[in-house]
Amino acid sequence: MILHQPYGIDDPYKQLPTERFPRDPTPGDAVQIGFKAPPETSHAWVVLTADSEQRQVQAQAITEGYWLAQLGHLPSGRYHYRIEVQIKADKEISEDFEFEVGRWVHVTGLNRLDVWSHGVELTLDTTEGTVQHLLSFPLSGVCRSELFIGEAGRTANMTGLPCEVRHGETQIHIASAGISLTIDRTTLKMTATLPGLERTYFRGTLKGHWLKDTAGRVSHLTTSFDIRSDEWLYGLGERFTDANRLGRKWDVRVYEEYKEQAERTYIPVPLLLSNRCYGVWLQADEPSSFDLTGERCEITLDKLPAEQSSLPLYLFVGDKPYDITASFTRLTGDICIPPKWAFGPWMSANTWNSQARAKAAVTRTLAESVPATVLVIEAWSDESTFYVFNDAEYDLKPDGEAHKLNDFRFKGRWPDPKALIDYCHEHAIRVLLWQIPVLKKPDNTNAQHEIDQAYALEKGYVIRNADGSPYRNKGWWFTDALVLDFTNPEAGEWWFNKRHYLFEDLGIDGLKTDGGEHLWGRDLLAFDGRRGQELFNAYPNLYVGAYHDFVQQATEGNGLTFSRAGFTGAQRYPSHWAGDENSTWSAYKNSIRAGLSASVSGISVWGWDIAGFSGEIPTVELYLRSAAMACFCPIMQYHSELHGASENRDRSPWNIAERHDDTRALSLYRDFAQLRMKLLDYFYDEAQALSAEGLPLMRYPALEYPEAHDFLAGDPFAYLFGRDLLVAPVVEKGAATRQVHLPPNTWVDLWSGTRFDGNRIVSVPAPLERIPVFVKAESPRLESLLAMITKTPSEHRE
Repeated sequence: MILHQPYGIDDPYKQLPTERFPRDPTPGDAVQIGFKAPPETSHAWVVLTADSEQRQVQAQAITEGYWLAQLGHLPSGRYHYRIEVQIKADKEISEDFEFEVGRWVHVTGLNRLDVWSHGVELTLDTTEGTVQHLLSFPLSGVCRSELFIGEAGRTANMTGLPCEVRHGETQIHIASAGISLTIDRTTLKMTATLPGLERTYFRGTLKGHWLKDTAGRVSHLTTSFDIRSDEWLYGLGERFTDANRLGRKWDVRVYEEYKEQAERTYIPVPLLLSNRCYGVWLQADEPSSFDLTGERCEITLDKLPAEQSSLPLYLFVGDKPYDITASFTRLTGDICIPPKWAFGPWMSANTWNSQARAKAAVTRTLAESVPATVLVIEAWSDESTFYVFNDAEYDLKPDGEAHKLNDFRFKGRWPDPKALIDYCHEHAIRVLLWQIPVLKKPDNTNAQHEIDQAYALEKGYVIRNADGSPYRNKGWWFTDALVLDFTNPEAGEWWFNKRHYLFEDLGIDGLKTDGGEHLWGRDLLAFDGRRGQELFNAYPNLYVGAYHDFVQQATEGNGLTFSRAGFTGAQRYPSHWAGDENSTWSAYKNSIRAGLSASVSGISVWGWDIAGFSGEIPTVELYLRSAAMACFCPIMQYHSELHGASENRDRSPWNIAERHDDTRALSLYRDFAQLRMKLLDYFYDEAQALSAEGLPLMRYPALEYPEAHDFLAGDPFAYLFGRDLLVAPVVEKGAATRQVHLPPNTWVDLWSGTRFDGNRIVSVPAPLERIPVFVKAESPRLESLLAMITKTPSEHRE
């Protein structure tokens, strides 16, 4: 009768009224106990016990049936509590609950220094004994700094480049290829620079602190570094806000906010990059936070309590900020480039939910001479198995066996899917189908789905709760679905066998790998032993990575995945899009911000839904400004949601034109799509060339030209595209001109050929049919780019 859920559903941002808050209190936190009691309750209280001392804390009624008890600020220790409520003459008592407030342990100084050929081991004194801190050098310009708690003797892990160490009475100097460190023996402050230079790039510390409980288990590991008043910090993955991360506390946690994401994101990456040419990466899958509200960046890693733990950080320095991105991708995986056809225009709409509608859209784009190289079909499957076309009839397969194409009798909405795919291929249009990594909650309407679920449960192919029971999604999207465990090779093999006919027999070209964000529960268990805290961020890469491998094998390297969620190393799998957004000017701006932010972490082949996919259709102006930007974006795609409106809301250019009675939506989109095809080879070559350098296609001009950082940062929506282009999207409603901050050197207007001296602001015309684009004057590709722009579509096709 009393409902109290200390951890709720473990949603990282939304607290249930029946939770404990904070869920895991730390010293200094004010603790609250929320619960629900029967409506007849007249009084309620919490009985709190610590060190055999007991006290009662009166609860206050918050809303009907819900109560809240304020326990106040509690010192370190273990606490037990129960809830008691008075119902007329009766008393109801809950089960017993407990939590612990740990104690902070701090590094206090240097105890010992051991020098090895490939690194340095420092034994540090703490308020409770000693710990080890190792410094090694995996790449030129990179230092790996790892604090080990509860475990010593890790010198065997020191691999990489050799280093030289000089001892002084007050300082320790360490030099390796591309980086020099100085450590103050007394304060343990550490500075970093490039060898031979006096300028200090980075100021940090070897000091840190962590939380320890009565059992000696460690969690909440924290360290910090200084922030200069004249610097900006970029990155932390795909973020839909202004570029500078200073002034806020940021969570690094995969999460689906669904539109208006702001600080939350599908693709967080714990990498910060400074315009002062250094970067810091936390090499951990667990959720973390970067507090940038003060003069220091405080980094906290939220690990599950364990007797042995570590805090691994990488410090980067370079000649330019994007040297850090290049080193980061060398450490976390090369940027994967999809086939050339992926760089053409894409078309998609969730209302194309039948073969007739999908073919009609393809036929229309061909008739209107609007180029397309990719068709994405989301609403194709039965929404239960996610591998069978809607309305198909077939005999049931027991024991998890896979179907082949000739097992199906197609009818209804998809009478002959192979004919549709063949039709697309005849016109050089590739086909992607939609996927999610779950077994949907049983709806008792699909017998094959019931068989599949039973088999997956029997074989242990799904993520489990701590007690071994199957985890069911607690999020709002596909609630109560089972989540496939991609750490289990047998589970993956079983899963993909069911989808193999889509490639082998039907000939599809890739999969849109949606979702992956809905793992909540710190004690979840995966087949490989990982717990929930380790899976929250890692799962999207496990899921997308498994699909990527499957698609590459099934297409002999000529397919791709198109994904929403990811984490550190997401650049290993092409490609990504920025999730779901409204059709508004603000969402358009935020999408550009997200793509540039993601690029700092090496995510290169990225896109978004032109002018947003949700709500009423965009205006012609917003649609065309977005299409112009998407023309110079790694992925150019329009897409729209499934809706219940009577009017057609798909984002095809002909529908926008017809709905607004404005033919410019079609004619100018056609021009942008045809321009995209002219530049297809160039974009693909640029992606390949930059990938070889470890760099993304889209980049901040302010980071490419750090000497002009403050000037270039004044234009937050302009970006470099490829090695040659500066793109300045028009993002203001009603604008007829665009003020462009040109980087240093000379730049050439792509459309007119006019040359401009750089490092100044120029005002250029910006009619709806044109997006301001400039080419580096010294580019060896300048003349060919100007020639491609003047070439007609028919000449290009020839």
